[in-house]
Amino acid sequence: MAEADDPRLQVEVAGLTVGARLDQAIARGAVRRHEDGGLSLSGDAVAREEVGGKGGFLGQRAETDRFCHFLNDFLFDQAYGEATVPFGCQDCYKIKVSTRSLRAMMAVKGIAEATAYSTKSGSDVDNPTNSSLYSTYLYFDGIVPALETFRNLRRQLDEHPDLGPDVAATIKRGCSNYERKVGPSDRYAFDARLADVEAYLRERFVDCRPPRSTPKEAVKALRMLRLIEIAYRIGDETYKDFTGGKPIFAPTVDYAPPLDGPRTAPGETPSATARR
Repeated sequence: MAEADDPRLQVEVAGLTVGARLDQAIARGAVRRHEDGGLSLSGDAVAREEVGGKGGFLGQRAETDRFCHFLNDFLFDQAYGEATVPFGCQDCYKIKVSTRSLRAMMAVKGIAEATAYSTKSGSDVDNPTNSSLYSTYLYFDGIVPALETFRNLRRQLDEHPDLGPDVAATIKRGCSNYERKVGPSDRYAFDARLADVEAYLRERFVDCRPPRSTPKEAVKALRMLRLIEIAYRIGDETYKDFTGGKPIFAPTVDYAPPLDGPRTAPGETPSATARR
């Protein structure tokens, strides 16, 4: 039976039923339908990297974590064709703190992880849709706990010696790719009928991503090393806070003449250089 014929997938999203959109995703190879009726993302088997394509994030998971791989990658991208935000995301709010150095990011990370909420901290340098250098996110189920946490967090940012009032912090709703496709977020429309659709598809969804083969602590160490490399690449000298004060590469020898006089070339005396 085609997904378009499934009576439980007849809710329309932007003029097309969820079942019809899934059939399209299956036809183009983005979604795989298993013999037992399960559905999975076709790229799952090769999609997981030990560190992460953009360097990975450091953080903690709380009990209220949402299954974002299902909600965002499967429902929004495929079942809904990027036309509506999943019903299961309606209460998702985040605090985002943007920093300009690795030292500052690690300070925010410590503050964030002292809360009871899910967090992640990392670099957005290689994210073409994000203008931040480093970001820390805290995840909430509803606007009320986000607001309550924000007040205390803002005070700690302002008082921290490595941070201060200039550190940007905001509360945002859901994921940025939602806002770019169907935003702004204060105008999202949630169809209550999708709650049943999502519960049904969650039962059928198969997460085929392979388990990580690298121990958790080793992954954290690799991600920290990647953050240090990114900081070096963008000229953020605070990476040395995490290398014992040592540069990760020897400085380049500079042969450009100083503004106040000629520079001695290798093997020459100052007088010889001056005569040239």
